[in-house]
Amino acid sequence: MLFMSSAAWSQSANDWESGEQIFGKICQYCHTQGVGPVLTDRNLPPVYFTTIARNGLNAMPAFRPTELSAADLEKVAAYLSQSASERNQ
Repeated sequence: MLFMSSAAWSQSANDWESGEQIFGKICQYCHTQGVGPVLTDRNLPPVYFTTIARNGLNAMPAFRPTELSAADLEKVAAYLSQSASERNQ
């Protein structure tokens, strides 16, 4: 089950400014509240994030291209691959 606002889904692909913004609107709730694993500061390659987001894994749903474009997935993956963990800030 996905817990995100309809505002996040109503935003067109051209409106997303950064991977951080996309993460904050779509991914953050589960991945900072203990529902899903912490994704930041993991030293994982971007392809790891894009593959799981596109195909799903365990409780993680797959995001269809109509929900999140390949370009937007790349933005999120780049952000996560370069980000510092909240617990280390």
